[in-house]
Amino acid sequence: MLFASTAEAQTDYWQAAPGPYGGTSITDFLVLPQGEVYAASSSGIFFSDDDGVTWSTRSDGLTNFDIRDLHVLADGRLIAATYGSGLFSFDSGTNAWVAAGFERTYTTSIIEPSPGHILVGSNGFVYDSVDNGQTWKARSLDGFQVNVQSLAFNAEYLFAGSSLGVFRSATQGASWEFASYGLEEYNILSLASDNSGVLYAGASPKNGGCALYRSRGNGNIWTCIQPASDPVVVPFMQVDTTGKLWAGAYQRIFSTEDQGSSWSARPASKSSVGALALTGTSMLIGTAGLGVLRSVDAGSTWNESNTGLISKIQSVTLVGKGRVLVGTEGGLFESTFFGNEWSRVNPESPLVQRVTDALVDAQGRIVAATTGGVWRHTEGAGWEALGPPGMPSIRDLTMQADGSLIAAYHAGLYVFGGSTWTAMPINGSDQSSRDVAAVTVTETGTILAGAAWDSWKKATGIGPWELMSAGSVPWFDIQSFGVSGNQVLAGTRYLGVLESRDDGSTWKTVGTGLNGTEDIRDIEFDSHERAHIATYGSGVFQMNPWTKVWLPMNRGLESHLRVTSLAFDSNGNGYAGTLDGGLYRHIISTSTANEVTSEIPGALTLGKPFPNPVRGQITLPVEQHAAGKTTIEVFDILGRRVHSTSVFQPASSWEYTFDTSILDSGFYLFRVQSEGWTATSSFVVIN
Repeated sequence: MLFASTAEAQTDYWQAAPGPYGGTSITDFLVLPQGEVYAASSSGIFFSDDDGVTWSTRSDGLTNFDIRDLHVLADGRLIAATYGSGLFSFDSGTNAWVAAGFERTYTTSIIEPSPGHILVGSNGFVYDSVDNGQTWKARSLDGFQVNVQSLAFNAEYLFAGSSLGVFRSATQGASWEFASYGLEEYNILSLASDNSGVLYAGASPKNGGCALYRSRGNGNIWTCIQPASDPVVVPFMQVDTTGKLWAGAYQRIFSTEDQGSSWSARPASKSSVGALALTGTSMLIGTAGLGVLRSVDAGSTWNESNTGLISKIQSVTLVGKGRVLVGTEGGLFESTFFGNEWSRVNPESPLVQRVTDALVDAQGRIVAATTGGVWRHTEGAGWEALGPPGMPSIRDLTMQADGSLIAAYHAGLYVFGGSTWTAMPINGSDQSSRDVAAVTVTETGTILAGAAWDSWKKATGIGPWELMSAGSVPWFDIQSFGVSGNQVLAGTRYLGVLESRDDGSTWKTVGTGLNGTEDIRDIEFDSHERAHIATYGSGVFQMNPWTKVWLPMNRGLESHLRVTSLAFDSNGNGYAGTLDGGLYRHIISTSTANEVTSEIPGALTLGKPFPNPVRGQITLPVEQHAAGKTTIEVFDILGRRVHSTSVFQPASSWEYTFDTSILDSGFYLFRVQSEGWTATSSFVVIN
């Protein structure tokens, strides 16, 4: 027999998965003189020193990962504009970003017309500093407070592109005047200027209007210079060192050498092109949802270049053994190897939209909820738009026992029975539509809908909607549901977790340990029916089933505590999707990412530990069909390793005896590993 050794050091519960990469939006590139490339994205800042072939994260210190602009100041400082947390400056000594002003400000663009004179565009104002960022003044655009989306300058003027057109300043930013005469479209996304007084503007037009404009008089009058192949939308423009103008558009990139009189168009992506970098040996473009594309033949052909570019994850769904579906800002990725290898679902014609949820229907087809309706993927046929009418943004998706789909959207629910969509609107006592964020179906068939201000139920899908309440709380904002048998948990925004065991008729707060600031985005039960919550900013919590206390489960997540989704499989594996750190996983089962090719039935099996529950010694039966080094580990409910020992074992049936007197009461897990096989078994200590 084997006996317990002393407990070993704790290990991280979560570990970063190698992918998926891509599925994010690139808003800006910055090429340094030494050839290094920085990329600003919706999921942080990334760095490449091999011409954009591979990327590594450079986001340490950021508190906001939605980056809109990067700029190198005359004094050598690297500055980032974030959408919601102001400016950050890169400290090369610590390789980390530090706050540089405008906390809680939606900054969009940065220019430095002269050394030490810095202007920052934001939602509302242009901020102006003449002392290298030490002090700032807020400047309105001709008295308007508008969204400033781009800044540019030449020898005479400063220019601001905004949601109300183009403005210019002849006073170095102290005052601004309207400079949009001749524009047909006023939602200006991008500006570019040369020193000859020629100014270019890229717009987001309505109803097929002009998207590209030129002014040869510093904005005095504008002319449409849109090429024959309609660019639809122009989110970026820049003039390179040779004077050539580049414009990013939907699925194309345009260039002109004669101030827009003629254009050259290159097919570039399945989405909008929002950034460009010319490195000397290659061309990089940043897309809305496909990450980085790279060309070494001047844009004739493109390849995704996203290795290391962490995805901004919106949802995680487990389907079958080892199969993981991850919804990102730019589509759906799939792994059939427990998160170890990844591919886009249908890469030839990808779904380049923000995926909020995914499932597999009764016919085995992947169904994705997106910000542009519900889509379904069939092998051999690819993606098809499924509905509902108008393809609205879908917040949540679930499937009923009969295989019908329920989609949550801004005015209630839609039900899809296989051929048509049926609207199930939800209106409050004020007769306003309810924006439904979460939907679930209980074991009796009752539909529960969590809305923005209150939440609702409909018994077995018939009859009127009934307003749910939570005891002394007359309304509550439910963002997520979790169901296990007759237990329904509801995650709220800042009101904790609520529980109902009567189909949503009555609710009560469940569990202690939360401080009331947790923004709960997902609720899932693991293979032992323990509840877990994903929170936006506070990480993952697990409920202790005996003490009813929510315990943090964040070891290994580091600073990536904006967790959007959770998933657990029947083998005990767990997955956590984060907004700024990609996918994390907790692998303990017989089919880990490194063992999927070693699934020989019966190679290593465990019997039921006895006695269980246990006080004192517990015995674990082991059936081992191959001789080799064998490691026995014990983990507590938080995933901490509390015991480990290793021995050489011949092929045989044997027993391992462990003294539990060193442990506190609670739930524990045996993990046995030998020659590439792993098996687990659980037990309860009642000391």
